[in-house]
Amino acid sequence: MSTTTMSSRIVVNAYGQSQDGVAPNFKLLVDGQEIGTADADSATSKAYGFTADLAANTAHRIQVVFDNDTVNSANRDLYVQSIEVNGHRLVPTDAIYERHDDAAPAPTQAGQEGMWWDGALTFGTPADYYAVATTPAAAPAAPAAPAAGTAQNVITVNAAANAAGGEGAHFTVLVDGKQIGEGTATSTDAKDFSFATSLTQGAAHSVQVKYDNDAIVDGADRNLYVHSVAVDGKSVAATDAAMSVHRDDTGTDIGATTDLYWNATLTARLDAGHFDASTGNSGGGTPDTPADTPAGGTPDNAGSGTSGGSTGGSTPAVTVGNITVSDPGMVQSSGSINGFLHTEGNQIVDESGNNVRLTGVNWFGGEGYNYVPSGLWADSYQNHVDSMKELGFNVIRLTWSDDMFESDAVTNGIDYSKNPDLKGLTRLEVYDKVIDYAGKTGMKVILDHHRNDGGAGTNEHGLWYTDKNPESTVIDHWQTLAKRYAGNDAVIGADLHNEPSVSATWGDGNQATDWAAAAERIGNAIQSVNKDWLMLVEGTEWSSTLAGVKDNPVEFDVPNKLVYSPHAYGQSVFDFSWLQDANFPNNLPAQYDSMWGYIYKNNIAPVLLGEFGGHMTSSAEQSWGNALIKYMNGDWNLDGTSDIAAGQQGMSWTYWAWTPESGDVGGLLQDDYKTVDPTKMNVIKAGLAAGSGSSGTVAGSDQAVFTVQLANAVTTATTIDYATADGTAKAGSDYAAASGSLTFQPGETSKTVSVHITGDGATEGTETFLLHLSHDNTQIGTATGTILDLAA
Repeated sequence: MSTTTMSSRIVVNAYGQSQDGVAPNFKLLVDGQEIGTADADSATSKAYGFTADLAANTAHRIQVVFDNDTVNSANRDLYVQSIEVNGHRLVPTDAIYERHDDAAPAPTQAGQEGMWWDGALTFGTPADYYAVATTPAAAPAAPAAPAAGTAQNVITVNAAANAAGGEGAHFTVLVDGKQIGEGTATSTDAKDFSFATSLTQGAAHSVQVKYDNDAIVDGADRNLYVHSVAVDGKSVAATDAAMSVHRDDTGTDIGATTDLYWNATLTARLDAGHFDASTGNSGGGTPDTPADTPAGGTPDNAGSGTSGGSTGGSTPAVTVGNITVSDPGMVQSSGSINGFLHTEGNQIVDESGNNVRLTGVNWFGGEGYNYVPSGLWADSYQNHVDSMKELGFNVIRLTWSDDMFESDAVTNGIDYSKNPDLKGLTRLEVYDKVIDYAGKTGMKVILDHHRNDGGAGTNEHGLWYTDKNPESTVIDHWQTLAKRYAGNDAVIGADLHNEPSVSATWGDGNQATDWAAAAERIGNAIQSVNKDWLMLVEGTEWSSTLAGVKDNPVEFDVPNKLVYSPHAYGQSVFDFSWLQDANFPNNLPAQYDSMWGYIYKNNIAPVLLGEFGGHMTSSAEQSWGNALIKYMNGDWNLDGTSDIAAGQQGMSWTYWAWTPESGDVGGLLQDDYKTVDPTKMNVIKAGLAAGSGSSGTVAGSDQAVFTVQLANAVTTATTIDYATADGTAKAGSDYAAASGSLTFQPGETSKTVSVHITGDGATEGTETFLLHLSHDNTQIGTATGTILDLAA
């Protein structure tokens, strides 16, 4: 019998490391059959895309096979961060790792990101990854290429409406009787609705706008007002002689008019001059099909829209390729965090629009005296980061002091036999290495100004500056770091200063002691050079309290970046009064509510508990730790039930500390710097973001990457503006609106524009949006982004 097949897209997100100049090579196999191969020639993560016709509604086995590991002493390694199968994301721990080297201790083991030997990661994928609706029998195909003599045109309807009954005026757009799209006007302010279609050039065409939901609801009259119809930017007013309106309710023609008070069809009879590819106004050619193209690369079958003019004149000649992607759909949450972060109420939100929870660990040492992260004498920095990742942490709070900037020399604290690539590096260059590797593993980093003068613990006098390192120096160093890591989304936050105490005040206006005012000065200085970071503001009294926020909240120049960051410790540090309460530990929610929890509960801002910990050797301290985790998870009364709304994340946190030298509380690692303390881990693991989010689904994401190409290199810097526009795909739900400028320097001819695609679980069919290019306010090109709905 025949088998229904579907075109399936598989993406391998991977990077390689090689010391002999030969890139790691891998093959992609499905059910034992090779469907493609690639060299992981990038040291940063890259998406390698493949397509294959696979049996629909059938489970398949997918293997990533690394096959050219070197046999000499040079390392050649492949790192697989994830695979995506028709929008469904799987991580290496979802796979089995089969080692193919002779020294393998066992033929198979748990899946892992680092493939340090020849071997295969094997993923079992269920049948619903390849689901095809019974009608139609196959997945939707990409839009067909235009026939010879045709080109793609963009039809734009400028329209407004009077809504009624909460519903706007709906209309469809047809060209020569064939529907090319639909829209709903909801506002009395006119808006452009754009639709792409491939039409015969040099011929006349009829464009119709058909209004179809006229009604009067509770005395309100729903009307559509069409102001103009444009082809590739050439506009014709609704009152032009080329226009006519036919009342569909009575069957009568009423001539040219803007106002459609009834169900009616406006027809624009446009002559051949509106559809002439030689004029340079048409936007794009053949949309890309999902071919063997790495995400972010130029599509195999990308078409192009060519502008008029030349680089020697006022208008640059440019082409822009169409792009086709698949709707990423809803994917299983894995605690992954996309891009930079911002805040919405008490939630931290990533670039995909997902509420995320940062749950991590403090890695101290950079504050002094080694001025690099601790424990590098015992293990490599890569192994440290890998261990953190494997335990389920998603963020590292890295400490530093102003004295770290004093000398370029790394003086001690590193075993170079374990960390050979750190030899000869400056202190900041060591941080570069650690941060770069953390980013490759998917970990995020918060930089923490822990001290001014190098040493251990907090500043002795409790302020954010010293005679040796005044506030101006602190700001200078923060700006240096903000510039250094600008654009690197591994670094997502700045903890402005650690544990103001003793003499620090909040909101009293005293320039010398008012920490709230100083935090604003420091944060605004950082934001003047880097607007992407979260700004973490600690409290006073060793950051144990943020009560002052009630009357004097912190405000930064760049909004939606503020996170408050208190600290809390158990009996190992001090027998605080609330730890001696007769109702302990049930008294803790009210205690922490008054000190800092109210900030989260009242939706003022997110809270990230920057430090908490203890030796955890006593039952009392374990009770404290368990209660604190429940509280941060959102269990306000410790009854075992979360009290926060579905879809909301609890408070974020970073545990103190990773390595064991911290005198008060020790570390999560025991004295061998490799073994994890099981008691401490058992206390904190219930609060890990990956554990709390792994049972749900989130919107998948992808990038539609358009390639903009100049016909000839420019001789002077030339700027081309771009902006997306809705077609049948809608900004905010199907994709993220994007706009900006591309500046081509002399000699440059190619740049890209990335548009974020947001997945959903709805069956919507194929949808499109547009990317318009302009120069000096003149439209010079348009491309179409096509989103294929594989579930349709």
